Amino acid sequence: MNKLKFCISLREKGLSKNEIVKELTKHGFEESELDYYLKKSDEIYLNQLLNNKPKVVKKKTSRTFKSLILIASLVLLISVLMGYATIGLIGLFLFWSLIKFSSYR
Repeated sequence: MNKLKFCISLREKGLSKNEIVKELTKHGFEESELDYYLKKSDEIYLNQLLNNKPKVVKKKTSRTFKSLILIASLVLLISVLMGYATIGLIGLFLFWSLIKFSSYR
């Protein structure tokens, strides 16, 4: 196994510096090689962590769709105030749930 890959695999296991030094000396690393491989494995491991972040894709909902839903909910709110309480409340619930689901997906 490549020495550098072995040192990186120890980093991925979550070992501390002292534990990594013990493992490296067990596997026959010389004292002069230890600092080099520790520094290089740090650099490569951190670069791997930074470059392999999962990318979050955000979906944008159309502005016109939200506007139409909000206008319709305003009309239904006015109808609630005019006396059509059950129809207005059910409609408001449906439209506001549409806005909620379109905003957080």
